[in-house]
Amino acid sequence: MPAVKEFGIAFESPRARDFIAAAKLAEDLGFGTFWVPEDPVFPGAFATASAIATNTNKIKIGIGVLNPWTRHPVQTAMELAALDDISEGRAVLGLGASIKLWIQGQLGIPYTRPLTALRETVAILNGVIAGERVDHEGRLFKANGIRATFALPARHVPIYLGVMAPGALALAGEIADGVLLNSIVAPDFVRDAIDRISLGAQRAGRALDGFSNGAYFTLSMSADERSAREAVKPYIAMILGALAGQPRLPVFSQAGINPDAARRFAEGLITGPPAVDLVTDSIIDVMAITGSPVRCRERLAELVAAGVTSPTIFLPPQSNFAHSAREVVTQLFPHFL
Repeated sequence: MPAVKEFGIAFESPRARDFIAAAKLAEDLGFGTFWVPEDPVFPGAFATASAIATNTNKIKIGIGVLNPWTRHPVQTAMELAALDDISEGRAVLGLGASIKLWIQGQLGIPYTRPLTALRETVAILNGVIAGERVDHEGRLFKANGIRATFALPARHVPIYLGVMAPGALALAGEIADGVLLNSIVAPDFVRDAIDRISLGAQRAGRALDGFSNGAYFTLSMSADERSAREAVKPYIAMILGALAGQPRLPVFSQAGINPDAARRFAEGLITGPPAVDLVTDSIIDVMAITGSPVRCRERLAELVAAGVTSPTIFLPPQSNFAHSAREVVTQLFPHFL
């Protein structure tokens, strides 16, 4: 079985200051990376991550994940370099194409060529942070005569792609330092994803030495199986409603969700509370790890055997972060680290 290199942890909160206390606890408990989410309209990730950096000493600080649309790649390079400086070399960038509903539907930014957006963003980021003169005339982004005037990081700052679509997984193998699989916790999906990453790397003629096979796993652990499942239903319904405009994403085929059901999830998100009643046990099994500590260990072991080496535990909204994080340490760490 592949070894687990580290556990990451992530959660959501409307208050930026909550992340500081959570990251300090995560560091004390031995987590490797604390991931700060940023989607419309969350607390700003870079400001939050910088506050975390000044209140912690060794835990890596990941932005997980940033979209390529709402900041120009040069601005992202500026923010990332500043975070890496403040944290003394602990920054990690997660980058994903985000969700069409949020970017185009809510913000009015054309959601076109998402893979091109990721590819061009990574190229510009790496060039600027390496201190090179960047002259980029892309389909989506331009950066002409750009050279950093900030203090350059003393190392290559890792960039992980937070993706699940086949083409995006191959792209991660071509250009990224790691991947953050998300929304799907099925071993067959993980194995297929790793194969696609490997094909992308082969196409680019690069080795995957040091590549991080990471993944976000929504976790709800409780001796009461039904309670654990109920806890993840609102979050799953929200995610499926937001993704419904992209029905070709593999989460729908994996979970057996047909176009009509996807439409109903979307309607629930738009017209009222998320369509929790549509979240079946089979959907939960595809999108979350739930149940007793023994059951959660079994599910996680299947995913690690499929190739995940850096699992990130995502705690659903309304979780008690401190209690849940300690449960992960006592119930999961001894079996995988």
